[in-house]
Amino acid sequence: MSAKTLVHYGLHFVFPAVLALVFFPVMWQAAYLVMLATMLIDLDHLLATPVIDPLRCSVGFHPLHSFYAIPVYVLMLLLPATQVVAVGVLFHLFTDTVDCLWSFRYCQECYVNSRIRGLADWVQKLLGRKEFE
Repeated sequence: MSAKTLVHYGLHFVFPAVLALVFFPVMWQAAYLVMLATMLIDLDHLLATPVIDPLRCSVGFHPLHSFYAIPVYVLMLLLPATQVVAVGVLFHLFTDTVDCLWSFRYCQECYVNSRIRGLADWVQKLLGRKEFE
């Protein structure tokens, strides 16, 4: 198992427990289960052809991972009834973004074809680094 895979699945399955303990300590077990359930947003991968493409960055590509959906998830943070779901989904998208950025380091084609290229370039400029090459 690669370091990338360990980090990816660790962030998807282990780190939400930390988030639940920190942000929802009174109900951390329920919050953790809800955050795990937010991985159901990956069902939107079933709409793509091929369904699984290790070279494709899901952020900005799939409907529930889109740049239109993300502001909705951010607004969900404002409503107490949807905060746990919002934290879970936003952290899921963060995890997928980390995975994309990791892939970009080794796959120029992945970077060039990704929909988060503009965001990645902006972050690189913000950090004073060259764009991904």
